[in-house]
Amino acid sequence: MKVKHSVFSSERGVREDFFAAMSRPQENFVVEFAALLSDYDAAMADYDCSADSEVFLRLHLSDPTNQYPFIEKFIRERNSFVSIVGQMPEGKSRIALEAWHWSNNRKVREDGVLLVGLENYSPRWFAVDDLPGQGSFEQTAGEFAALGEYLNKCGANVADHTVRTWLYCRDVDNNYSGLVQARNRFFADNGLTKQTHFIASTGIEGQNHRPDRLVKMDSLNIPELQNGQMIYLQALDMLSPTTIYGVSFERGTRLVFGDRSHYFISGTASIDHAGVILYPYDVVKQTERVLDNISALLSEGGAEMKDVKSAVVYLRDPADADAVLPVVYSRWNQELPLIILKAPVCRPGWLVEIECIAVNASGNSRFKDFQ
Repeated sequence: MKVKHSVFSSERGVREDFFAAMSRPQENFVVEFAALLSDYDAAMADYDCSADSEVFLRLHLSDPTNQYPFIEKFIRERNSFVSIVGQMPEGKSRIALEAWHWSNNRKVREDGVLLVGLENYSPRWFAVDDLPGQGSFEQTAGEFAALGEYLNKCGANVADHTVRTWLYCRDVDNNYSGLVQARNRFFADNGLTKQTHFIASTGIEGQNHRPDRLVKMDSLNIPELQNGQMIYLQALDMLSPTTIYGVSFERGTRLVFGDRSHYFISGTASIDHAGVILYPYDVVKQTERVLDNISALLSEGGAEMKDVKSAVVYLRDPADADAVLPVVYSRWNQELPLIILKAPVCRPGWLVEIECIAVNASGNSRFKDFQ
């Protein structure tokens, strides 16, 4: 499959490039992975990027337990944050790739965490892989505790400096409730309530390469953020507060810099302002509603659908891909970096969920540029 690309450029700061691709089916995983990397390298060259500017790379694997050993060396040697998630790509692909590049960054690793050294900010992607815990509650609690402890060492905290989390839950239909309970408790203990705010997030079916790990969390954190720099998006005419159905995350976050804004839209499903699942069993109408919800969230933050730079579509049943794609591309350019994955959503009635990242030039001069 073609490697798709989008870009945001500003004369005042960092250029941002987004890539996404699903591998071309090959005789085995090793050959398929090599071919995907070759396609990605060629695309980077076409758009004047390099691996040096790559800050984020997520690989979605069809069988992470068996495939991980073949790419472990690649992960260790890659000078970017590499996330491995067990989520089968649509079609016959074994691997889907999404990547984010920032020009002019100076990357270092501090206690094993990637620190992106921009002039004004030091974004940190954080993940841990070897925590104790036997169930989804204990493992989620451990993930958040580790993040809190790390940020405390940086003079930061989850409430003010965690921009986005991604929570992947093995067998989400059975294990998601423990994840939710642990997250709710951690947030309550750290002053995050419905009267304050939560954090933009995706909570979805996904596997760690280790079968004993029921929960995997990635997060993006920026210790230099000032008060007012994160704006939380709700679009209450279209979507309910998440607390209506017992969970705690924000629908979306606008992150304002001097020269631009980033928009992190959480995993979004077909839901109305009362928390009701709309259009049960109709994946086409659900997709239309998802896109309407995303548009409303972006609009609340001063962005448009054309500002979206990358997206991930999660399907409960990958057989629905042919029905969903025309709807998605009726709202987004077909060149948008986008991947489609098999990943049941946290409520069984939701057949499709979409997350995305948008960037535009709507900034605020009281904050430093993104550079």
